[in-house]
Amino acid sequence: MPDDPTGPAIDDDAIEVHLFLCLDKGHYAVTTDLAGTNLPTASCLSGWKHINTIALGAREALPFPASPEPAIRAIRETGFYVFDSPLPHGTSQ
Repeated sequence: MPDDPTGPAIDDDAIEVHLFLCLDKGHYAVTTDLAGTNLPTASCLSGWKHINTIALGAREALPFPASPEPAIRAIRETGFYVFDSPLPHGTSQ
C-alpha cells in the first residue's frame, strides 16, 4: 500500500520546536529546548511562557503569519529565535 498522502513528505526538513510567549512585551520565541532555558532573559523580564509544540520547516504552516526561514536559520545557529508577531496577546479588557 502506498504511503499515507497526508503524512509529511519524505524529504521534509521540519524540526520540532517549542513556541514561547513573553507576556510583558508580546515577543514570541521558538526553541528546541522544551524548558526554554536557552531563551534570552533580557528580552523578557517576566519570563517566557510555553505555548505549544510545533513543527518548523520550509513546508510547514506556522501558527502565526511569518516566514519560517529566518527562524530555521537562527535555531541552527543559536538554538532559538525571538520575534514580534501580530498575534493577539492579553485581553481587551
